[in-house]
Amino acid sequence: MTRREKQRELFIELINYQLEEHGVTYEDVRENAAWYMEYKTTPEKEKEFLEYAIKRISDVLKIGKEMAKKEANWFLLQWGLTTNLPGKKEETNKNQKRIKGK
Repeated sequence: MTRREKQRELFIELINYQLEEHGVTYEDVRENAAWYMEYKTTPEKEKEFLEYAIKRISDVLKIGKEMAKKEANWFLLQWGLTTNLPGKKEETNKNQKRIKGK
């Protein structure tokens, strides 16, 4: 298997890992260019994913932990699920009401 093929398989594995809790896979979302915006995760799940991704990237691509950490962060930046931040929705709603009230 070529390095490119390994990277593609790993890419799909990491996407599937993120989507597992939503009951969908890469095959289900690949035609939707904005799929990663439609599925949400928590900061805790994102941290868990990052730890998993670093280990898998390091193992599969045979690179050191620091380089794997950079690759995992790039993956998260490009393909990471939207993170639900506690209290963010309520804060946004309050700000919108305040603006409308002026």
